[in-house]
Amino acid sequence: MGRRFYSRSFAVDCCVSTQVSLERPGARAAVTTTLAGTLVVLCAVVAATAAAVPGRSEWVSNGPVRFEGNYPAIVWPLMICLAVCGLRMRSRRAAVVAAVVGAQIAGHGIVVVRDWFNAWGAMGMATHNLATVVTLAAAVAVCGAVATCIGGGVAWREPADWTALRPATPRYVLAALVVLLALPPALSAVFDDLDVTSLGQYALSYSIPWGAGLASAGWLDRRSGTAAIGAVGASAVFTAVAVAIP
Repeated sequence: MGRRFYSRSFAVDCCVSTQVSLERPGARAAVTTTLAGTLVVLCAVVAATAAAVPGRSEWVSNGPVRFEGNYPAIVWPLMICLAVCGLRMRSRRAAVVAAVVGAQIAGHGIVVVRDWFNAWGAMGMATHNLATVVTLAAAVAVCGAVATCIGGGVAWREPADWTALRPATPRYVLAALVVLLALPPALSAVFDDLDVTSLGQYALSYSIPWGAGLASAGWLDRRSGTAAIGAVGASAVFTAVAVAIP
């Protein structure tokens, strides 16, 4: 009788301890961030695979076939960075960087959708090939947007009250507004393409992701805010190097 009571109480204790361990916030957070990181890595892999598919263009009927790509060189470091952030998603800083990088990848994907239509008109690309590369470019944009949402969700912290919605560092928000509004016309002036389409392209590819990254630093803690600013700065440097080296 005593042995039976002991075994029954031991089983109850095991069930209770297992339930308590599963209900711990840390355990739930570890599972959530692991799943989130896996999805971010998957987004990076799918986006890189889709971007690596070239478009086929034919200059003349039955003539030589040329394979063209429309993605700038900065896209590839961004995708590598996104995959690394997915592997490190338990860190809030990695989640912040993933959100910034994913937004820029999404912007490039949207721009490339439009660029493929331009290539179709200028180079005589086959219609069925146009449909393929446009779909793949849209997949890049969707993967970048999903990664941004996941990174933002992992980095989000519930505010204590409504006063916490005010930025702790307003100067980062002001800097973000300057980047958002001034960068597209500045780039258009530098590259001598002052048209609405080019302004939208520069906004989607650069000013919106960079501005959002700088603005987020106004609400984030110091380490996460530094990560956001670092992601913007590194992206800007890589972009400048990619443009300077043909």
